[in-house]
Amino acid sequence: MDIETIPRKGLDEVVEAEVAKRTERRLEQSGGDPAEAESLIRSTSPFFGEVVCVGMRWLKGDGTHRDNVICESSEQGTLERFFDVVNHESAQSVRFVHYNGLGFDIPFLIVRAAHHGTKITNQKFTDLRRFSYKSHIDLMQFLANWDFRGRVSFDIACRSFGIPSPKEGKVTGATVGKAFKEGNLEGIKQYAMEDVEATHKLFEKLRDYIF
Repeated sequence: MDIETIPRKGLDEVVEAEVAKRTERRLEQSGGDPAEAESLIRSTSPFFGEVVCVGMRWLKGDGTHRDNVICESSEQGTLERFFDVVNHESAQSVRFVHYNGLGFDIPFLIVRAAHHGTKITNQKFTDLRRFSYKSHIDLMQFLANWDFRGRVSFDIACRSFGIPSPKEGKVTGATVGKAFKEGNLEGIKQYAMEDVEATHKLFEKLRDYIF
């Protein structure tokens, strides 16, 4: 699974001041385009950003799979539909596979669900314990052996295993906000599922070494 996020609107003055402070700090450290830096700050925090799309691929025991991409007209609608799926009794025994999901996707979804009062009844989804693959299989943590010094980006991980990088398309993580402003929801959905496809391929490379 993989999520795509965008900057949130309607933040109060104190929160906006914090965004400006973090943006300025990032520009001082690494330079770059101010608008892109601000968009990144907003999109990567559940306090400044929101979920626009969730891509999922359900892997079946017979080797087949079923794809599902959720991108409703509002964040609350997207979250409610997503957690309707995750909370269903048929999903109570699944494990969630992602890349840096424990560091980003899953906490982001939980915080935004709490913001809207969206219920999460699947305890495996909220089981964020480290050093375990019982509920979540975070491929980044596996590859780094849970050591932050060994972590690499998803792009580098894919390239090192000969998997086409999803970061080369028309829509990328850095341009999701721009695509949303332009009304390019189909492009965002496609990018989310390209990430899911690459995550699946990486998982298949690693599956026998995880279990």
